[in-house]
Amino acid sequence: MNWIWLILIIVVAVLDLMTSNVLFSWIGIGFLAAWLAGFYVDFWIQMLIAFLIGLVALIIGNKISRKYIKRNIPNDPILVDKIIGHTFIAEKEITGSVQQKINGIYWNLKNIGDPVQPGERFSVLKIEDNKLIIRKEEN
Repeated sequence: MNWIWLILIIVVAVLDLMTSNVLFSWIGIGFLAAWLAGFYVDFWIQMLIAFLIGLVALIIGNKISRKYIKRNIPNDPILVDKIIGHTFIAEKEITGSVQQKINGIYWNLKNIGDPVQPGERFSVLKIEDNKLIIRKEEN
């Protein structure tokens, strides 16, 4: 019956590779302990060992993983957060809807305020239907 634990260890390793979260590997520690205990104890005790050690490893390992991810993986804002609320300079006159390159991407701009002349500053209020809603920035 010891082969069951080896199969379960392989299954959780494959699940972790497929899902990119390290959650299942912590349960695998319980399966590994049950596999090692399988040489000495009955199957029901192996199941108890797998459950208890897997549960403890899952709780502690999840905390360790979250702390590591929070500390070592940057949480950069998405593209929208880099545009909304920021000020840009008009390349051409913006009265209704025009297209302009902002941060390397061409956007359709929809002006809801006074006309913006080339060289003047405007701020992005929101994104609506794939258009940047802008307003001329007052000096």
